[in-house]
Amino acid sequence: MLQAKLIKYGLPALAAVLLLCAVWVGGFQTAFKRQQVVIGQIKAEAAESRLQAEQIYSAELEKALTEQKKWQDFAQSESAKLAQANRELDRRAAALEKEIKNVIEKDKSANGGRCIDGLGADGLRLYRQALGYAD
Repeated sequence: MLQAKLIKYGLPALAAVLLLCAVWVGGFQTAFKRQQVVIGQIKAEAAESRLQAEQIYSAELEKALTEQKKWQDFAQSESAKLAQANRELDRRAAALEKEIKNVIEKDKSANGGRCIDGLGADGLRLYRQALGYAD
């Protein structure tokens, strides 16, 4: 009789427990799969966000490098102009130095040695030229 009651009530109870376990495991697996999908979406969104940030950063960096190159080219050009101007000034200064000596000697010889400190006619003409006045 115990066996009959066990079979009569035990098997349906066991079946119910097994069914509940199967439903619980199935629910757990379904929830796990859904969670994995959500995690995948979050990771994809994060990767997309990082990619966009990297692209924006790269564009800004490219713009900054272009601006830097422009200023470097400008500085190089201005340095070349300055060097040329300095060479021209040095050349003119050397020419004036040489001409000053020649003019003083010319003034001395023209005035019989009476020219003092280059203040003869040719010396004054040279000073006027050096200061930018017309002859």
